[in-house]
Amino acid sequence: MTPDSDNPTFPKSLAATFLGTSPSAPPEQEGSYSPAQLKEALEAAFQAGTEHGKRQKKQTADPDMLFWQLMDNLPDNVYFKDTRSRFTCVNRAQARFLGLEDPNDAIGMSDFDYFPENLANVQFQEEQEIIATGKGYSLHEEKHLKDDRLERFIISSKLPLRDPDGNICGTFGISRDVTNRYLAEREVKRQRNLLKAIIDILPCRIFVRDLEDRFVLANQTYKTALGIKSSQDLIGHTLAEFSDEERVAKIRNEDRRVREEGIPILNQVDFDLSVFKKDSWIVTSKVPLRGRDGAIEGIVGMTYDITEQKKAEEEARSLSEELRGKNAQFEAELLVARQLQETLMSIGFDAQRHYSKSGSKWTLSSSYFYKPSHHLAGDFFDLIQISDSKVGILVCDVMGHGVKAALVTMLLRGLISEFADILDQPGKVLGQLNKRLCSLAEDQEFPRFTTAVYLILDLETGEARVANAGHPGPLWKTQNASGQEVFEPCPSGEIGPALGLIPEQEFRRHEFTCSATTEFLLYTDGIIEQKDAMGNEFGIQKLEEILLNNHGDDLAEQLKTIRSALRLTAGTEEFDDDICIVAVKMEPIIA
Repeated sequence: MTPDSDNPTFPKSLAATFLGTSPSAPPEQEGSYSPAQLKEALEAAFQAGTEHGKRQKKQTADPDMLFWQLMDNLPDNVYFKDTRSRFTCVNRAQARFLGLEDPNDAIGMSDFDYFPENLANVQFQEEQEIIATGKGYSLHEEKHLKDDRLERFIISSKLPLRDPDGNICGTFGISRDVTNRYLAEREVKRQRNLLKAIIDILPCRIFVRDLEDRFVLANQTYKTALGIKSSQDLIGHTLAEFSDEERVAKIRNEDRRVREEGIPILNQVDFDLSVFKKDSWIVTSKVPLRGRDGAIEGIVGMTYDITEQKKAEEEARSLSEELRGKNAQFEAELLVARQLQETLMSIGFDAQRHYSKSGSKWTLSSSYFYKPSHHLAGDFFDLIQISDSKVGILVCDVMGHGVKAALVTMLLRGLISEFADILDQPGKVLGQLNKRLCSLAEDQEFPRFTTAVYLILDLETGEARVANAGHPGPLWKTQNASGQEVFEPCPSGEIGPALGLIPEQEFRRHEFTCSATTEFLLYTDGIIEQKDAMGNEFGIQKLEEILLNNHGDDLAEQLKTIRSALRLTAGTEEFDDDICIVAVKMEPIIA
């Protein structure tokens, strides 16, 4: 509903009419003015001026002048309206609120000219109600929305305006823009609610106590631990009301030091110092609570029950000790197994790792270097006494390392003993080993394949037989066309696939005869694949160079040189793979 647009005039006697009542008590709220309080203030100012004038025997000041000076300088918005809710007078603060430079521009206008219709209509209905009933209101909170859609929050007081005869001739009011304070309070409330939600969901117990040990705040976890549902049952109470005095006394002394000395307690772990249950472990942090002036007003604390964690740590410690003991036992057993593995391979060798055997026309000597990369190796060798005049050298490399691979080496060694009638036929020996391994390889846990080379030397004829199953070919020292000694791959003929891959695979042997002193070097791929810090492999060429540069040394010295070169390449005593080298020398017997 829009009021009429007639332009009323503001009567000169308005100030005198407004100041026509007797003053009362000062405003109840500092910084805010209700219309009734404004009227009292105006009257007090006028009366004070009048009395002062009388005392000074001077002419009384003009009431209109006092009224307008007060109107122009009040920070609050003051306005007067007629019975149709049209402005008849506004102060400068109200004019600025309406977006006007001159207060007179508001005369004859209404809220419908400055605010959205729905808001203006609410104001109009309120003012008509005041005119009809003669009852106003004080300190009423309102929300205004300007044309720029900017929300403003106002606290206002509005009363009926009466003429000299006491008849209601309009309304007047005073209001203050409290938007900033309202938004600040709303933000504080939002943050307070957010903080409360956060501390309530935390699993640790959070509390605040004042200087008298009374609770000011406690989160839900704390209240639950005490068996309290409502904050009213806790706030204002002391800790002594919820636990025995002896335990509380310890905590109170601790709190007193924090308050008096101002030194916080951070992540302190204690046993049996909880008000919630005995025989428990807790971690505690407490800091002094300071006011705006820096003075300590209480204490803020956090406790967390870590009893289950402590039990878990103790159990883990006990299990760790038990596991350490079992590991030590296992390590000892593996060491015995490793020693047994090497002992079985070195049967026939003396303490200096030297082996020798003589025939009627040739002598054979041998030495070895064996270094597992783990406790147990997948590499192994075996010197086989085929007959008084024949010696076989078997070198194998089982896929993988550790216990499984070592068990396969033991299996292979055991199988060799079953082939006594074919031990001098290297191709057939590899064929039988392949057949057995293929049947076992159906188990997914079984190592998939094994490479092997089998060399047989005859001390009567100087004949050599060799068969190869995917293994690096042995190196042998021979002479080139110029008569120079060279190390090169030993003639091995056709090289077959690794053992355990193709059932019924046949392996062919290659034969040749030694006519002079001949040296052989059988090895696994761990030596040539050992890498240095730059990723470069040791390689066959380097191995051949070492053998040629040390051809005058005996076999054991040659192997020491190879070991030193390997250690230099690896940069450590431990190698990437198992290392197995067997050096053999065949020398003719001169009559």
